[in-house]
Amino acid sequence: MIWRRVMLALADVDGVATQVVDRVGRIARGLQAQVELFASVYEPDSVQPGASDTPLDVAIGARVDELHRSLETVADELRQQGVSVQVGTRWDFPFYEAVIRQALRHEVDLLILPARATEQVGPQTLRYREARLIEECPCPLLLLKTNEVYSKGCIVAAVDPVHAYEVPDELDETIIASAKTLSYALADAPVHLYHAVPRQTGAPAAEHGSAETLGGPRWNLARSRVAHVAEHNTIPNQNVHVEIGNLETSLPAFARRTHADVIVMGALSRTYRQRAYLGHKAEQVLNAAQCDVLVVKPRGFHTTVGLKAAPAAPVPF
Repeated sequence: MIWRRVMLALADVDGVATQVVDRVGRIARGLQAQVELFASVYEPDSVQPGASDTPLDVAIGARVDELHRSLETVADELRQQGVSVQVGTRWDFPFYEAVIRQALRHEVDLLILPARATEQVGPQTLRYREARLIEECPCPLLLLKTNEVYSKGCIVAAVDPVHAYEVPDELDETIIASAKTLSYALADAPVHLYHAVPRQTGAPAAEHGSAETLGGPRWNLARSRVAHVAEHNTIPNQNVHVEIGNLETSLPAFARRTHADVIVMGALSRTYRQRAYLGHKAEQVLNAAQCDVLVVKPRGFHTTVGLKAAPAAPVPF
């Protein structure tokens, strides 16, 4: 798996965090990839008939040019890191559709989006635009959640070779391949495989899996299958982790214990031609994670978002 086209989508162009620019730059340099900075704008009130004497196309063009200049400021920061950068702007809405249309036009390999920071006070829930991008994005989606700088942490690939969470084998392979590509970009950061064996109803809780649960038949089966997947993908046996527990709590806890930089997980699809979804447990994982999260799709997934902009935003820029 090779990622040569990386897109950083910015819903808010003003005040882009330094760690976002640094992280994107590091990934791009590691991949030897070109970066596109993208933002969309749609302000219907400013272009209503009678709102101004300026012709509609001129008013829209001026607003798009203003956004382009703001993005160039961010692009210059990446260029100072030796990254090849281009800037794209569109008069389009909603944001998630505008991003997907641009990703389709330019055949983007990796989409990066600054997500809600884990330090924010209050419950962590997916924003609407993040949830819709997870559903519809045709390429791997990296959600930047943490303000921490990537250090020498690991990359955790959440796999399910026993289909406890209905993850197909081919999605596991895509998850691992994506984790290894990201590892390459981050100077060969270690890749760990993780699987949580669901605790049976009524079973007592155990921290990291107790002697009463580890070694049981379900755990042994899961451990054997994850180990087989690891061997097939040349991942060291010591980087295989199988625990008894609830995925939504055990996976974020494991990522914290191992100081992971990124969790890689899959978004399922009812069929390859319908929108993807995380499911309740995986959404809880993403919300609870205190590191970045890379979401990938099964092979053959097709987004339902088309290249044509919404009827209310027909002006091509």
